[in-house]
Amino acid sequence: MKSGSGRFKYTGWLCAVLIIIGLTFSGGCAGKEEVQPVEITVVHGWGGTAQTHKVVREIYQEFSALRPDVILKEQASSDSTIAVEKANDMLAVDRMPDVVSTNGLSYFVQNAVTKGMALDLMPYIEADDELKASIHPSVLESWTTEDGKLYTLPDALEVMGFWYNASFFREAGITDADGNVKLPDTWEEFFGDCERLDAWCEKQSSGMSVFALEDIQVVEDFLLARLAGASPEGLAMASAMPSDFDTPSFKRTLQDAARLYSYSQDVDNIDNARQAFLDGRSVIYFNGVWESDIFRGTGIEGEIGYAAYPTESGASLSYISPSSGYVVYDNPDPGRREASIEFLKYMLSTKVQNRLAIDTGQAPSNPNVDNAMIREDYPLLGNALEVAHGADLQIKSISSVWDAAAVDFLKVELPQACRTEEGRLRLVNGLNGQRGE
Repeated sequence: MKSGSGRFKYTGWLCAVLIIIGLTFSGGCAGKEEVQPVEITVVHGWGGTAQTHKVVREIYQEFSALRPDVILKEQASSDSTIAVEKANDMLAVDRMPDVVSTNGLSYFVQNAVTKGMALDLMPYIEADDELKASIHPSVLESWTTEDGKLYTLPDALEVMGFWYNASFFREAGITDADGNVKLPDTWEEFFGDCERLDAWCEKQSSGMSVFALEDIQVVEDFLLARLAGASPEGLAMASAMPSDFDTPSFKRTLQDAARLYSYSQDVDNIDNARQAFLDGRSVIYFNGVWESDIFRGTGIEGEIGYAAYPTESGASLSYISPSSGYVVYDNPDPGRREASIEFLKYMLSTKVQNRLAIDTGQAPSNPNVDNAMIREDYPLLGNALEVAHGADLQIKSISSVWDAAAVDFLKVELPQACRTEEGRLRLVNGLNGQRGE
């Protein structure tokens, strides 16, 4: 009896413990809510069929794979102009996607800020050392407002010098004592080389010229490089919207724009300008380092090089410009805000930045990306980046420092007006007239 009673007490005690444990676990399970993934929408212009577009979409999709707690929905257009216009239309009815990739179309940044819908990214940057370290200093310098706010982060920089066909330079005799291409140090040397190349082109096929210029190239590539390289006065004018365009440096720049056209076969779009260079019908091609993605694997890849612009002083000059990038909606839902910030961190991470460079030819925005690694995997881009980043002077693109109205005016008027004294005077007065309005 004694032993039986003990067994009964032990069994009863064990059952009680099991019941308590069961109730504890069942209560815990009942109180535990299943975490739902956060959904964010990204509007972008990488919806085309080009390989670079496919790569960027793959990168976006990999974010979702890495972050199962975030569902990334894409609203893709075939180019950024269409995508940003759609996002801008949403602003008009007080709506905004979680993230908009402006890809240099900065008007959306200002519109979103004016509407009070753009998220100030600075508090997140200051609170996150990893994010802060992934942002190029020029981005903070260019896009931080006077009251210390930041509303956009690009995942690539605009890096620009000019492309040239080294074989043609050598055949025209523009070499040093060792037979290597001798690039110009000054603008007078540059135009002297143009004269020699023009004479050489005339001896070749009738379809060859030094340049195949599309008008926007002259405004967006040549104009500020020539102005900044003219004098300290010109550098100041190229660094911010001028208060007065009636200066010797600007007038000389307009005269040299006309000289540039005299060595060119005019084309009606950038695709034709690029094709002329690819086909060997032009010697020099103004555009950014991203063109390396198109030149890679072509017949001229081994014959082309990248150069910084000359200046009157002999210093080298390039464009290193942070255009507008991603804009985040100041969503009242903190979970969606945080998920959007995590997406930006992902796009600026060293791994993604390396892939953007190697697979799309874009210049990394993250200053920690090793250019030596890029040069090893992708010599054409790596060498171009090294040339541009190694320039003595670095300026920003015209759309980053001058008013949009002035840039648009030049794109329309400069191609013809720069060729005569009367036309150049009209340009100067027109630009100054805009400042007075």
